[in-house]
This record gives sequence, C-alpha cells and structure tokens, in this order.
Amino acid sequence: MAITPIVSGQTQVDPAFWLNAANAAVRRECGWHVAPVITETLILDGRGGPTLLLPSQRVVAVTSAKNDGEDVTNRVRFSRSAGILTLASGWSTDVGSIEITLTHGFPVEDVPDVAALIVTLTKRAAAAGAGNIAQQAIGPASARYSVDRDGAPLNIRLLQSEKDSLAPFKLTWGS
Repeated sequence: MAITPIVSGQTQVDPAFWLNAANAAVRRECGWHVAPVITETLILDGRGGPTLLLPSQRVVAVTSAKNDGEDVTNRVRFSRSAGILTLASGWSTDVGSIEITLTHGFPVEDVPDVAALIVTLTKRAAAAGAGNIAQQAIGPASARYSVDRDGAPLNIRLLQSEKDSLAPFKLTWGS
C-alpha cells in the first residue's frame, strides 16, 4: 500500500508554506504553541500525584478538568505562569485519562520578539529555497548548496542565537 506523500503537486512553494514552516519550527523548539491566546482541549496521560504539568507557560483560564471521566473543575488550582495544575486528591495514572479545556498562550502583541523571529525565518527560508548556494560554476553549469551536518538544506533550521532568544518561552519539563 502506497503512503500518501506529505507534499505533492506543484514544486513552486508559495510564501504561506514558508510562514507555516517557520511557525512550526518555533513551536517545535518551544514545545508548545506560545502565541496567540487559544482555547483548546488537551487529552493528557496521568502520572499520579497532585501536580500535572501542562504544555503551556501561560494559562489564562481552565474551563473544564476531568480526571478519569470525573469532573474536577471546581477542585483544580492552576498557575498562570508555570503551566501547573494541582488536584489535592491526585491525578489519574492511566494513559489518556485526563481531559483539560483551557485558554492559554501569549497575546501576539506581548511577544513581538517571537513574531519578528518568525518573519526572519520565513524570509530566510523563502530566499534559500533548496538551500543557500555555497559554490556556483558557469561551465559546465553546477551549483553546490550549503547543508547542515544531516545533509538538509539550511533554511528553517534555527541558529543558536535564535534558540537562545526563544529560551524564555521553551518548556523545560518533560525534556
């Protein structure tokens, strides 16, 4: 059985593709969506104990919390700046047994540095296309592209300085 390709059709990539890729690169580095403020429902694995770590660094509200199917919303306390939920009676230890509906993330206007980095990544990736040309010859026509140590084109890879600028938004638990 053939597997559907991730990318198919035209090979000319529009700017929206690079913008989506840049957003994904930042979110992957940080371990969560960072911005904008969104409401979503998370299904999490239980590890027991009174503390549950969420994939977030800024929780605005928790509108629903279920532990093994039981509504515990009124018994949950949360940290707005640390992504921590507590339940005195303890969280489940079962896989996929916790359902949390929350509003979280930073307003885009509060993280202009992250937004600017995404714009920079988008421009760099779009300009690089298949990679940065490291060497070019006229006859017989050839070109050599800069690649990283894994052989991938240098385009959406984050530079160390860019990773450093994202450090305040990076989840440090679970890694």
